[in-house]
Amino acid sequence: MSITFKYPLLDVKYEGGIILIKKILMIGIIILFLGTCIIPSIAVNTIKYDNANDKRSNDDIDWWPMYCHDLSRSGYSTSKAPDTNHLLWSYKIGGYVYNSPVVVDDRIYVQFAINPPEDDIYCLNATSGAKIWSSNAGSSSMSSFAVVNSKVYFGTNYDSNVYCLDAITGDYIWSYTPEGWGEEVGYSSPAVFDGKVYIGSHTPIPEPLEAGKVYCLDADTGDFIWSFKPDWGNFYTSPAVVNGLVYVTSSRGTYCLNATTGDEIWNRGIAGEYSSPAVSDGKVYFGTGDGHLYCLNATTGATVWSRTLAGGVKFSSPAVFDGKVYIGTRMKGFLYCFNSTNGTTIWSFKTAYIYSSPAVADNKVFFSTDSNYFYCLNATSGEEIWNYPIEKSIAASPAVANGKVYIGSQGGTYETGKLFAFGDSDPGTPYAPEIDGPTRGSPGVLYDFTFKAVSPTGKKLYYWIEWGDGTNSGWLGPYESGVKITECHEWDAEGVFTIQAKVKDTDGLVSGWGRLDIKMPRTRASTYPWYHWLLECFPLMERLLGFIL
Repeated sequence: MSITFKYPLLDVKYEGGIILIKKILMIGIIILFLGTCIIPSIAVNTIKYDNANDKRSNDDIDWWPMYCHDLSRSGYSTSKAPDTNHLLWSYKIGGYVYNSPVVVDDRIYVQFAINPPEDDIYCLNATSGAKIWSSNAGSSSMSSFAVVNSKVYFGTNYDSNVYCLDAITGDYIWSYTPEGWGEEVGYSSPAVFDGKVYIGSHTPIPEPLEAGKVYCLDADTGDFIWSFKPDWGNFYTSPAVVNGLVYVTSSRGTYCLNATTGDEIWNRGIAGEYSSPAVSDGKVYFGTGDGHLYCLNATTGATVWSRTLAGGVKFSSPAVFDGKVYIGTRMKGFLYCFNSTNGTTIWSFKTAYIYSSPAVADNKVFFSTDSNYFYCLNATSGEEIWNYPIEKSIAASPAVANGKVYIGSQGGTYETGKLFAFGDSDPGTPYAPEIDGPTRGSPGVLYDFTFKAVSPTGKKLYYWIEWGDGTNSGWLGPYESGVKITECHEWDAEGVFTIQAKVKDTDGLVSGWGRLDIKMPRTRASTYPWYHWLLECFPLMERLLGFIL
C-alpha cells in the first residue's frame, strides 16, 4: 500500500535570525529554476509486524492520548507513576525525538526525525517496546500525535500536511494541505473533539508578516470546516478545547474562539509563542518568551495574575493540577510550582535549560532538561525523587500511563535519539541495556555496537544479544554493572534489522529489552550535524537533493 505526498515547491522554512534579502532572492531564483523541472514525491510505506492486530483496550486505565494528556492540556494523569528510575526498555531508531510520545491501549506512538524515505513514525508495544508498525508519513516534526477513536492525527513540516492514519495498522486515511503559501503544521499538536480536528499553522515569512492560522477539519474525512487568521502571528502552539471554546496562543497574541464556527470570542496581545495554554477551573495558563507566566480569565480574557520567571519560556507548557501550576524556563533552568489561584510561589527547582512540558501523576512531576538528565520530583515539595542520565539534550516532553513514564531524547548527533520507558519492577531486577552504534550501514561491513546495563544491587551481568538476522551471541559475561561492552556484527542482506539485548544478573534476574534498528543499505541520511542543520533551515534543498540522488 502506498500513497503519494505532494510538496509545495516554494516551501522555505524560516527558523529565526536575520535573513538577508540578497540570499532570499538567490534562493528564490534557484528554487524557481529547479522547481520548474522537478516535482519530487515520496511514497508512504507502512511496515506491519506479527502483532499488528493485537489491540488491547482497558477503559479503567488513564492513557495519555495527546500532547499534555487531554483537551484542556492539563499535563495531569490519574495513573500511578514509577518510584524509581528502573529502565524497562529503550529503543534507538536514529534521528531526533522532538515530539512527545502518546500512549493508548498499551501502544505508544512516537516520531523519530529522520530524512524520508525512511520510516519515522513508530507504533510500539508500550509494555515491551516491541515494534508493531512503522510508517514514513512525515519528518522533522515537533507535532505530537493525537490518538482518538483508533485514528492517529498529526502535522508535519516536511510536506506541510495534516495526516490521519489508522492507529491499529498504520494505514493512510486522509491528509489535508493548508490553504496558504508556505504554511507548515509541524509544531502545533492537534486537539480532536466532537468529530473535529483543531491545529495551528505557521509560515516561514519573517516578522511582522507572519500569516499562521488555526484550522478546524473533519476528523473522519479531513474536509475543511473553518480557519481563523488574525492580522499577524504564527501558531506554533497546540490548541486547548474546553466547553465549546478553543484556546490558543501565538507569536503575537492569545485567542479564544468558538469551536463550532471559529468566531473570535476574545483576544489579548500577549504572545505565548511556543507555550501552549492549559485551561483549568475557568482560567487559562501559559508562559511567554520574555519570562512571564500568565493566568487569564477563560471567559473574558482578563488578567487574573502574572508572575515573572527567571528565564524565558520556550516550548514548556504548564501542567495544572490540585491548585498548582508547573512550568519550566529555558535560560535560567528552573522548574516552578505556583499556586494556581493567586500565583504565589510554592517551590522552585534549579537545573539546566528546560524545553520540556512537565507531566504530573501520582504526586510526582516529570520533566527533561538540556543537561543530560530526566527528573522525577515530589509534586508537593519539589524534592528530587530520582533522575536518569540521558545522553545529550532533550527537547521532548514525557507521557505517563499505566504505571510507566515515557520520554524521548534528542541526542547530540543525528543518530543518537532514543525512546525510554521507566517503571517499577521486582527489587533487584537489572535495568534494560542501552544500545549505541550506527543506525545505517551496508551489507558485508563489520560494525561495532556498545551495550550498557545496570544492576541496582551491583551484581555482575550476562548479556544476550539478538542481531535481527536469526543469529544471537549466546550469554556473554559476566561483566561489571554499568560498564560498557562492545560487540561487532555484519549483515549479508539489505533490510531493516532490529538488534535486541537483555541482561541477567548472577542470581538469574532478567531485564527487559534494549533495541536498536539498523538499516541496510545506507540511505540519504547523514551523520554530519551541520548537514542536518542546513536541511532543517532549507527543507526544499533536502527534497531536491533526495530526488536527484
